[in-house]
Amino acid sequence: MPPEKEFGKLSSDQFRRLVKSLPELRKVGTGLSKAMHEKQAKLKELLGPNDHSWAGIYELPFLEQLAQLTITVGMYEKLVEASRSEDPQERVLHWGDDKSELDEWYEANKEKIEFKHLIWMVAALQRNILAIMLFHCSMGHLVEQARKGDDDSFFHAVEVDRSSLSCPTFIDRLARAELTNDKHFFLRLRKALKGPSKKHMEAIQDLRYSIVALRSMGFDRFSDKDLEALFIRTRLYPNSAGALKNLRKHIHAARKMQPPEM
Repeated sequence: MPPEKEFGKLSSDQFRRLVKSLPELRKVGTGLSKAMHEKQAKLKELLGPNDHSWAGIYELPFLEQLAQLTITVGMYEKLVEASRSEDPQERVLHWGDDKSELDEWYEANKEKIEFKHLIWMVAALQRNILAIMLFHCSMGHLVEQARKGDDDSFFHAVEVDRSSLSCPTFIDRLARAELTNDKHFFLRLRKALKGPSKKHMEAIQDLRYSIVALRSMGFDRFSDKDLEALFIRTRLYPNSAGALKNLRKHIHAARKMQPPEM
């Protein structure tokens, strides 16, 4: 029988470990970008002459993106095995706590894996997490909203990942803007291409991601006691006057995204 948990599908210990992993996830993304910039010749050799873009996968919801990427790199069976365990969340978090299991899997399968597929997985995962931190939703959700005519979502996605311009949905929007000579659109696009503004690149990212993670795990009713345990004691939010009121404002903003996007 699955263990009973305090916060939907997450126990307090699992939530704490998830929070602890967030700086490392950001570090991986930063390290990957730095390595690609500094070793471009080696990267070109490993990736091959073409077919470098992962952005087309953003046309799918986040969970479907993960499913497709894990199939591509050959991890699908491992994830299915985790999903069938008594506590799937614990199994996945354990991979982060003790990386030896993933290292063993990689050593056993590296001859069958294309390097560019690993790059796709890391890049798409990192950009989705950043989108959730900045805008309370995944890249897949932003592309879906852009497909429905929401230009704000279009530009948010470009801020997070400039390669998203190669998505079919975004190619169509660009073509329409070109045909109509939409100068305002291209001015906004030029701004979006600079990346997220500094006000977004703050520690509040971890708080936003954590709220979305909890909601996607089935926990969306926050008492004052819960707010203190989840966000203040874990140092996701400073213990200051008005902290609980401000936390509820962040939760209200996240709830505008229905269903919760992870």
